Amino acid sequence: MLEKKVSQGEQNNLFEVTPVGMQLTAPTQQDHKILIEQIEDAQMKREILLKMDAIEDIRTNSGNGKQERIRQWAQKLGKHPRTIARMLSKADIEGLAAITKTKRADAGKRRGKKQWQPSVEYWVNFIEKTYRDGNKNSRRMNRNQVYNQVKGHAELELGLKEGEYPSHVFVYQVLAPLAEKKKVRHPGQGSRIVIKTTAGELVVERSNQVWQIDHTRLDTLLVDENLELAGSLYITVVIDSYSGCAMGFYLGFEAAGSHEVALALRHAILAKQYPPDYQIQHEWMVAGLPEYIVTDRAKEFRSGHLRRIAMDLNIQLRLRAYPQQGGLIESLFDKANKEVLSMLPGYKGSNVQKRPLDAEKYACITYEEFERILTRYFVDHYNQHLYPRVKNQTRIQRWWAGLIGEQPKLLEERALDICLMKTVPRYVQAYGCVQFECLIYSATWLQKFEGQQVTLRYNPSNIVTLLVYSVENNNQASIFIGTVKARDLDEERLSLKEWKAIKQKVRSCGKAIDQSSILSERLALNEFAQEKIKTLKQRRASEQKRINRKSGQSKVIELFPEEKETAAVLEKETSAPELSQESAINLVSEPKQQCAKPSQSIAYDWNQIIEENW
Repeated sequence: MLEKKVSQGEQNNLFEVTPVGMQLTAPTQQDHKILIEQIEDAQMKREILLKMDAIEDIRTNSGNGKQERIRQWAQKLGKHPRTIARMLSKADIEGLAAITKTKRADAGKRRGKKQWQPSVEYWVNFIEKTYRDGNKNSRRMNRNQVYNQVKGHAELELGLKEGEYPSHVFVYQVLAPLAEKKKVRHPGQGSRIVIKTTAGELVVERSNQVWQIDHTRLDTLLVDENLELAGSLYITVVIDSYSGCAMGFYLGFEAAGSHEVALALRHAILAKQYPPDYQIQHEWMVAGLPEYIVTDRAKEFRSGHLRRIAMDLNIQLRLRAYPQQGGLIESLFDKANKEVLSMLPGYKGSNVQKRPLDAEKYACITYEEFERILTRYFVDHYNQHLYPRVKNQTRIQRWWAGLIGEQPKLLEERALDICLMKTVPRYVQAYGCVQFECLIYSATWLQKFEGQQVTLRYNPSNIVTLLVYSVENNNQASIFIGTVKARDLDEERLSLKEWKAIKQKVRSCGKAIDQSSILSERLALNEFAQEKIKTLKQRRASEQKRINRKSGQSKVIELFPEEKETAAVLEKETSAPELSQESAINLVSEPKQQCAKPSQSIAYDWNQIIEENW
């Protein structure tokens, strides 16, 4: 039997259990009440009551029945059966107070392991210092990056093995007061890879089946060769949807367009080799041609240039139905931002409100250095990382495993370069000349195509020489005719951007010259011409009037002459020397006939009426 008595001086140990023999007595309801009253947490009370019920139930059984009850209670309490067995033994020896949860003496303190070398305090200081230094001078470092620094320092510099240095859990605990809270992650779409496009769903089942292309502006400021601030870069990335491998990329200071997309696609299709100064430990062997390319709805992805490239390479273009379908490539941008860009000087951050004010002060990386850093990251880090959906396979291993055939399908580099060129239609002018960007290109063999339309293919990085093709008809590929060279250029290489800058500079210089005398002469000449034109019109009108008056007399007989003319006739008749008396009497005695007033519509001088617009 067990003798139980309640200790009045101790609250943590409510029952002192003295073994007498081998049998145990069950606790009374009064014992339960005394024990439960000491606990304030409702959740803890409920858990302890369940443990008490478990102990009472298990004690009533023996043998195989006892083991079966232990397994049942372990499943109900969410514990391992060995944990229930230890709890039962502890309650038999120390009493029911032993099953209550008590705080550890070192609760709230950082606890490490004794086998950690050199010491726990050393690693705590190293973790805190690494995190603080990683978030200075416009840099940004998260907890996972700090753990990578701890692991690299322990294994590569101190020569320690796993278990002799802190784990990532300890690193996260140390940085919990300093780092931001962890964000809630999206659960994903399961084991199947399905991409929803405007033309339907694409089920990704193999490597090089579906590629995704997107671009963004990076958050690191670079300098030029003279160490002057040059700004931030735009990156265009091509990624394989099945394996998640980075297939290729393109960096540039100008905003990404269809030409930059074509250059990134070229880098992804061809096999890649790098010199020793890149310090790459693995080979970037991913290459080949995709079956589909999925992009967003930006204008550069809907351009005629990209559609022609897809037609020449037999690739089908698809547009995402929703922005969320581009999460794979967006995660690559996020990882590159956190794992590479945030650790470099000159990092300005994507959050405008939290952006450091002195990022320009610390910018010191050139384009060449940044390109080498990013290339090594894609080859030695990102593609070598474990694929998130398969824990025993890296991204590069998954790409090789999902590839149909032993080797990817490759293209000849020269044929690919011609395919990715931009095109523009032109008509062949006299003497076999064509005009492009205010430059004249000529060739003797082009004379037989005068008046006909041709297609010019050009590389924006060098427009000194152009390729001439026939015009595509009925979806038939164009045929190569020949090459033409700029007539007035002596340079061997000249990019389209450089040529536009030259033209702009010439126009600016022309505007800077004092042209006031030229403008004054032009204005005076225009005023003189206008005055002469006005005077000429007046002279023409005056001369026409004179001609009309001179030669435009009307030949129409006047039926009713004017009164002045009638009086003149009478005066002439009366002044005649010989006039008979009878005639005179008749002339006087005959009553004067009243003549009707002539109609206003009778024209005396037809030319004058026309002149007066009657």
